[in-house]
Amino acid sequence: MWTYDWYLDLIDYGMQHGNNFFLRHDVDISLKKALEMAEIEASRQFHSVYYILLSSPYYNALSPENLERIRMIKDLGMEIGLHYDANIKDGDANDHKNEICVQIGLLEHHIGTIGGHSVTFHKPVMGKDADFELVNLLNKEEVYVPNFDERFKYISDSGHNWREDPIEAFSESKEIHLNTHPEWYNDEEQSMKQCIYSLRLDKEADRLMRKEVRDINEYLRRINNDKEMA
Repeated sequence: MWTYDWYLDLIDYGMQHGNNFFLRHDVDISLKKALEMAEIEASRQFHSVYYILLSSPYYNALSPENLERIRMIKDLGMEIGLHYDANIKDGDANDHKNEICVQIGLLEHHIGTIGGHSVTFHKPVMGKDADFELVNLLNKEEVYVPNFDERFKYISDSGHNWREDPIEAFSESKEIHLNTHPEWYNDEEQSMKQCIYSLRLDKEADRLMRKEVRDINEYLRRINNDKEMA
């Protein structure tokens, strides 16, 4: 698990067993890792959507180097979407809808048209969740929100942790929404801490990343407690 080969084998297994996929990557930490994943997927002709976090504390999506990486991901045949953190802005659903449209427009201004507009929400459990009013407003703007698409069974590796066994999940539904995070995957399997420190972030980013790890561990602890009490 947690290697590029394992990820490719996982998708192959699902396709061989009749699953249809919406493949998604939330780029929380590193566009360099996102580009690596896109190159791996392109070699197998997989098509994914890469959701870019314009407010990431770990990378500047609008730096020349990272804009070029986003363009390269797009040129590999992948789709670009917006990963939106609702914590950056106070306001009602309409305010967030407007901010999302502005950020999508900013992405397109720099890298050209990104095709079908779509958005995912950053850390909806630990942060602010998107409500149906916001989703309905986005639908009117023709912005797709995959987390609210009930056709798909959602599976995620958020926090270097699968909420359920993907193979077992594939048997429950033919339509699979698979959300992976490129920072967790390498040629050889690594722990969450190894993945993070191998990115060689600067000192401030390392401090923020340590807080992120604590938040993730606390979130997983709450999930396990809820399961034990159920």
